[in-house]
Amino acid sequence: MTAKLSPAAGQYYSSSPYREAFDITYPQENLEGEMYQYRCKFCKIITTDINGRLENHAADCEYRLSRAQ
Repeated sequence: MTAKLSPAAGQYYSSSPYREAFDITYPQENLEGEMYQYRCKFCKIITTDINGRLENHAADCEYRLSRAQ
């Protein structure tokens, strides 16, 4: 038996409220010496601390400031 997906399944994160609530489009870089840890290229905060939230970037983060406009 094959599972059938809802027509809206591909739009889950692009629909409200997820579009504004969860953001992982910021530039990331690998944490030196760590295979699976990444951080924001601009504010250097680890992605697991950011947790997909714009407000978890540093207050002076270039990415956060550009998205707040």
